[in-house]
Amino acid sequence: MERRFAVIGWGLAAILLVAAQPAAAQDQQAPAPKKITSVEGITEYRLENGLKVLLFPDASNPSVTVNLTVFVGSRHEGYGEAGMAHLLEHMLFKGTPNHPEIPKALTAHGAAFNGTTWLDRTNYYETLPASDENLQFALELEADRMVNSSIKAEDLASEMSVVRNEFERGENSPLYILNQRMMAVAYEWHNYGKSTIGNRADIERVPVENLRVFYRKHYQPDNAMLVVAGKFDPGKALKLISKLFGTLPRPKRKLTNTYTEEPAQDGERIVTLRRVGDAAAVGVVYHIPAGPHPGFPAI
Repeated sequence: MERRFAVIGWGLAAILLVAAQPAAAQDQQAPAPKKITSVEGITEYRLENGLKVLLFPDASNPSVTVNLTVFVGSRHEGYGEAGMAHLLEHMLFKGTPNHPEIPKALTAHGAAFNGTTWLDRTNYYETLPASDENLQFALELEADRMVNSSIKAEDLASEMSVVRNEFERGENSPLYILNQRMMAVAYEWHNYGKSTIGNRADIERVPVENLRVFYRKHYQPDNAMLVVAGKFDPGKALKLISKLFGTLPRPKRKLTNTYTEEPAQDGERIVTLRRVGDAAAVGVVYHIPAGPHPGFPAI
């Protein structure tokens, strides 16, 4: 399955069972979610295993959306791993033992679905006609593939070519290439200066074992946030979330914060891009100093 990634704004063999337990642990009981706060109809909860949950009920909406955000993106990639977070996003549509054909199952439930990868996060979402059955299906799916995805070598071999095609489309876009060069000049050391799509060599050569290690490390409940929005019963949703996500154990590993910081810029930085063609463009990277967000180019 081919999916688009954000460009302008820099913003675009055996089955491995990654977790020992099934996502839907039917016979286990998890503590009730802890309510954190409620603001303008959105209520935040926290599960004991660290999963953040946001519920935003809207009875006027005929659909329900389930979105799982995992806090890992291209800035978490190491040497030789450029594009790994985005490649892994594609792999999570390839199936689990309990959901072997994810796109087919989503389509059968009438879902509009996709996934996106960015600098700091990866997310997966589906919007379905509102019903208890559809909500349960979506929550079961996301809890399952967050820890039980089948990261298989044969799937990587086929999906790699899909991601490589995305990479080549970007290479053929003058605005995309300008955008990429500007970000590379704006950031000397931080991974914000690298494209989320990665580079051809890493996309083509990344070992499937490395992808599995990256998956097991980051795709855990203490590193994710679940959002449910639309027409649904909050009480029923919380019970399902406790049953399906709350029984996932908090991992023993502790994620370390990235610590690379950009040195103070000591002058103007300019990049000139010349290629064969008749397209002309100019861009500026601006930075918002009040937060940890990267600068974004205006083209």
